[in-house]
Amino acid sequence: MHTLAISIMAEGTGMFSYYIRQKRKIKSIIYSGYMRALNLLRKQRHAGGDGHLIVSLTTHPPRISDVYITIESILLQHVSNFEVHLYISKQDMMTIGSLPATLQRQVDRGLRIITTTEDYRSYDKLVHVLKENPDATIVTADDDVIYPRDWLGRLLEGAKKHPDCVICHRGHLLRESSPGSGHICYQTSRAARQDPIERPLFNLMPTGNGGVLYPPGSLDPMVIDHTAFQELAPNADDIWFKMASLKRGTRCFRINAYNANFLPTRAAHHDPLHKENVKGDGNNQKFDNCLKRHPELMAKLLAS
Repeated sequence: MHTLAISIMAEGTGMFSYYIRQKRKIKSIIYSGYMRALNLLRKQRHAGGDGHLIVSLTTHPPRISDVYITIESILLQHVSNFEVHLYISKQDMMTIGSLPATLQRQVDRGLRIITTTEDYRSYDKLVHVLKENPDATIVTADDDVIYPRDWLGRLLEGAKKHPDCVICHRGHLLRESSPGSGHICYQTSRAARQDPIERPLFNLMPTGNGGVLYPPGSLDPMVIDHTAFQELAPNADDIWFKMASLKRGTRCFRINAYNANFLPTRAAHHDPLHKENVKGDGNNQKFDNCLKRHPELMAKLLAS
């Protein structure tokens, strides 16, 4: 009976998880349709800003047809007086050819599309804007998420309470694979992602899909060292940006006690990096690479 009860409970849990996934999928389709309608009908120009607050993201050819949905959700924020920058590499622009009409309409309303000579993939959302705007508050976004209308405002509220911290909606508490091992295990850290967090911490690593706010001066200059991040943490920008905040002595704060889980666009279903970094052990190796190069950062991580 005990085994049967466990089996029934497991089946029930599986059915509930399936229900939640299907509900999110339906909501994503509905909200994506709403963003599509806004893109076609909305003529009002985005207020823009003075360069002190920039929302930055990047995309590449497989997602160029859907990124406008994410951008539309950003343009709908309750907050005004901010710029939106979309970074696309020159090589990707050649592959894309002409911009989709969806993006061109957003350019007409105030979106800035910036073509870069270098192509650092996921790093492009932060590295270039930091070089160009070192005194700005920068909020990074992913290109496959539908952000709620209070997304940016809540990050800014968190920054007011903790002005010297990196602020996020989602993040994992970094932990050793075993006490004293000197190795960060990403799987163990993700298992703790629903631990309540009430204060700024050194061992909290923001995850980019929830959006991350970086105040001016919060990251060490190493963050833009493309030779180093391509060698040590290729395609793992969350890890490298975390190392840069540690090097600078900046704590991170998650504004939600638990991780926010925003709706994805259909582009989120095509993410080979997730399989490489999260489901495999790619992130563990990249943590090791970074901490071998900067061993002093481990003590700071464990001091949290």
